[in-house]
Amino acid sequence: MKQHNILSKSILLLIFCGIFFNSFLVAQRKTEKESTLFGFGAIYNFQTQGVALDLRAKIPVYKNTYIVPRFSYFPGLNNIHELYFGADANYHLYRYKNMIPYVHLGGYYDRWINSDDFVSKKAKLNNFVFEGGAGVVFDFNCLNPFLEYRYDTKWLEGSLEAGLYLRFGKCFKKKQKIRCPAFS
Repeated sequence: MKQHNILSKSILLLIFCGIFFNSFLVAQRKTEKESTLFGFGAIYNFQTQGVALDLRAKIPVYKNTYIVPRFSYFPGLNNIHELYFGADANYHLYRYKNMIPYVHLGGYYDRWINSDDFVSKKAKLNNFVFEGGAGVVFDFNCLNPFLEYRYDTKWLEGSLEAGLYLRFGKCFKKKQKIRCPAFS
């Protein structure tokens, strides 16, 4: 029950941060194309051979720079049971057709739930980690699949993530019927 409570609070915090950053940075947006994206993904950690689910938002800050708040959960079916919450700064390098490679650097709070199961001086319930890496996102207007590699500097672990960003707004708005002015 305790773990469910932590997960619920973390998801609510991620949503709140996304809304806060979105409203704070809305003045810096230049076009509809630069709207906030919301996404999800699946992570595979090579060293622990663990899998996780990931929720995120991609918030434009300035030109090719984005803030990406993220929440990741490695469930208890893995050897390592943990929650990650934090944010990346993403920088888009260039655009080739629909493909946009990027680099990222971020800081994360890591709650290692089953840390007591391990005999290591690093194994603590509450940790802070830095991650860096690179990825590619494919811009197909409403649906934007992404693939990224990230490296955790504290645990010296690499992971691969595949996911999908959704662009709301024009893409998912209900279409209005056009009425004839003569019969309105």
